Amino acid sequence: MLVSIASLRQPTFKSQFSKQRSSYQTISEYLVSELDARVDHVLWKIKMAAKAAREDHDGAACLFFTLPEFFWNIPWHEVRSEAELHELNSAYLEKVPEGVASLMTELPIERYGKIVLLAGSCATLIKVGEGESSYYDVINYLLAISNKEYEVDRPLMSMWPKRHVSGIDFGKHLSMDGDFWLFRLSEEIVVRVKKLSSVRAEHSYVDGYEGKFINSLVNGCPFGINLCLDYYNLEEGERDSQVELTEAKIDFLIACGMDFDYAKRHPSSLQFSIRNDGMGDGEVEVVRLEAGRIVDRVPSVPIESDLYLTLLEVV
Repeated sequence: MLVSIASLRQPTFKSQFSKQRSSYQTISEYLVSELDARVDHVLWKIKMAAKAAREDHDGAACLFFTLPEFFWNIPWHEVRSEAELHELNSAYLEKVPEGVASLMTELPIERYGKIVLLAGSCATLIKVGEGESSYYDVINYLLAISNKEYEVDRPLMSMWPKRHVSGIDFGKHLSMDGDFWLFRLSEEIVVRVKKLSSVRAEHSYVDGYEGKFINSLVNGCPFGINLCLDYYNLEEGERDSQVELTEAKIDFLIACGMDFDYAKRHPSSLQFSIRNDGMGDGEVEVVRLEAGRIVDRVPSVPIESDLYLTLLEVV
């Protein structure tokens, strides 16, 4: 089976996307303006990648399109109060899925072929408790969606959350205390963040949610996701109960500051792994594996300076 992989290289640790927030904008208004610009940008890049894949990858079953970790986040220093932080995180959980879903409705399969979007991640902070014992739990999640699988008129969507919170996920941490990080988001806001997220994978249906990530969007090519630090910290099989199919054939490392570990023993079923990393100027990389070990890099073809295309043969 042939599959195409397209990756958008984009800095996200210090975002080059974001415009400065105007003094008259609410935090929700600012977020919507930022998300609209990113949706338009991604739509244009997916169309370019789909066109190149049709021309150069004849017979490919699907185009996977990847974005890096934190792709949808605005700069935390734009948040001016704790109330705005809570408003922002509620808006993230509503507006980011809406934006991602809108991309698929603009990319009909009849015109663009089958596309699976692995839409980077969005990190949110949910307050738990009050007073000195309060803390923030993290929902740093990737949305996976296809332009083929619909329920009624809405594309089906799966959510894969990051389990391990890094000391740079919300800027460089101020300190750590046992199970918690301390981050300064802005001059006004310091937050105590739990190092281990309690959130589980979900798949959305019209009438509710199921507690599994659907990774069978391409028949014969089950895929896995690692969000940054999870790649380093998770034990093999630790989250198998949260995915529809185990024994993934390709894996995606969606990150901001996590390289491939060439000494690591990966699951033996993996044939290829794809990294899209938002640290620095951004970096994309594809590697081939045999018997759980990375054996070599797979070359990618630049479509533009920030967009790369790779053809993989998966058996």
